[in-house]
Order: sequence, then structure tokens, then C-alpha cells
Amino acid sequence: MCRFVERVTVKGKKSAVSVFEIYDAETEHSIELKQETAAKFQKSLKLYFEQNFTEAQKLFSKICERNPQDRLAAIYYQRSLKNGMYGVPEGWSGIEALDEK
Repeated sequence: MCRFVERVTVKGKKSAVSVFEIYDAETEHSIELKQETAAKFQKSLKLYFEQNFTEAQKLFSKICERNPQDRLAAIYYQRSLKNGMYGVPEGWSGIEALDEK
């Protein structure tokens, strides 16, 4: 069981790679909650990458209410809040650039 985390470019590389969270080894309860909120998480990511940060933030918030231990949803909630408040650079694609290997 896995879910998309983000796309990143690694130092020294030009093309982005996708990063996934593998959650097979988590507790049964955690797995159940992530499966239960999977559709909402995917919709939230879509909104986030479409730069609809207000709506993405609302959905990530609901995921966090249902599963307070979902750190990835909490990270995207914070990113949505920040990007909604301060905007994103022109040409923003949502790909994170990692400066260290």
C-alpha cells in the first residue's frame, strides 16, 4: 500500500522523480485510516497542484481531523496554508528541489 508524496529534483539531476509513502508496515488502524481517506487525499493533492490552496487546505484539514497521526496530510495542510497566504513563484509546478544528496 502506498500513496504519492511529491515530485522532487535531486541535486545534480535535471529530471524530477516521484516519491511515494509505503505504509504496509504501519499499524492496522493507521492503514485503515489512510485507506479510508485515500480518495479525499488524492482530491486534495489535485487541488494543491492546481494552486487551489484554499480548497486543498480545507480537505487536508478534514483528513487531519479524521487521522491526527497523518503527518503527510499535516505537511500539505501547512503548505496549502502558506502558499494560500503568500502565493507561489511564477512558473511554480509543485516540484521540490533538494539541494543535498
